[in-house]
Amino acid sequence: MLHDNTINFSWEAEEFKFKEKRKDWYWIIGAAAVIGIVVSIIFSNYLFAVLIFIAGVLMIQMASREPGIYIVEVSNEGVQVGEDFYAYENIMRFWITKDTHDEPTLLLLTNQRINPILVLPIHPNIEILELRDVLLDFVEEEKMKVPLSSRIIHKIGF
Repeated sequence: MLHDNTINFSWEAEEFKFKEKRKDWYWIIGAAAVIGIVVSIIFSNYLFAVLIFIAGVLMIQMASREPGIYIVEVSNEGVQVGEDFYAYENIMRFWITKDTHDEPTLLLLTNQRINPILVLPIHPNIEILELRDVLLDFVEEEKMKVPLSSRIIHKIGF
């Protein structure tokens, strides 16, 4: 956690929007995994069959998991997301947009190689224009879209 005197904004956010899955969703995932495994075995690609099995099990397990809550803090030093801290020198750009649920979302382009765009839902009590003004003091604003991977995960039902 950052020093309390430097925090400009702080809010709680969920890891993801939880969607209750119907039984047919699980059947579709299971059927797709079985078909993929059978096709992989027909083509003698046993390693891929094992990977499909593991992916199917993990998807079913993750589908029933409740989202965790983390705290987002924007300060004069950087942005704290749960346990992870991103100093402004590691944030290249930001953009505030609406997500697929039409809720305000903060996108941060970081210098990370894996998953460089952070997608952070903004709590409704946060004044978006004030948040934007604080971020503009430290980071350049540039229009960005929610990453394709996040949109695919949302379409699948996560």
